[in-house]
Amino acid sequence: MTRKVQARRLATRDRLLAAGREIVLSSGLSGLRTEDVVQRAGTAKGTFFAHFVDRDHFLAALLAESLGAELAGLTAPQDREEVMRCLDRVYRLFAADAETVALLARFSGPAGAGMGLDQLICLVVERLSEGVARMQARGEVGSRRAPEVLAEALMAQIFHAAASAQCGLQGDAGAVRARADQLLVDMAEALLWPEG
Repeated sequence: MTRKVQARRLATRDRLLAAGREIVLSSGLSGLRTEDVVQRAGTAKGTFFAHFVDRDHFLAALLAESLGAELAGLTAPQDREEVMRCLDRVYRLFAADAETVALLARFSGPAGAGMGLDQLICLVVERLSEGVARMQARGEVGSRRAPEVLAEALMAQIFHAAASAQCGLQGDAGAVRARADQLLVDMAEALLWPEG
């Protein structure tokens, strides 16, 4: 592929993503329609699918970009309070809406390799692991499990609480969200500080 063709291809992809960003800002992830993206980007639908396998892959690229910006400065928590703030920050991003939860579930593993969501999750796990290791060295964590295992368990708890926050379809969504918020706190404390 010549440089000119490659540059044009990248410019088209950038236009599609820019159009998607604009739509997500006004309508959210669930409000994004492929037809609207191609119209706003000034491309054909076939061009969209030449760059992205489907709508979900496109949304995953937008989500990875957005979460990457939000988590860029994530540092290892230094104490119990910072651990809880870190968990809450990531949880709030992951639980933003049902579409975000579904995209994370689908693309956080091998299906999303190279799309960025997997790398963001690894970044969060790495920072949590660093923080837990430091706190364990100071005797501030009740569990003696490896910091990497505890960090992975904390990430699983974030996913679980984020999914639980979306279960309010039949009842009071605010109450469901509050229960999911508390669920994350309770699970994290039981994992890291089992003695209370």
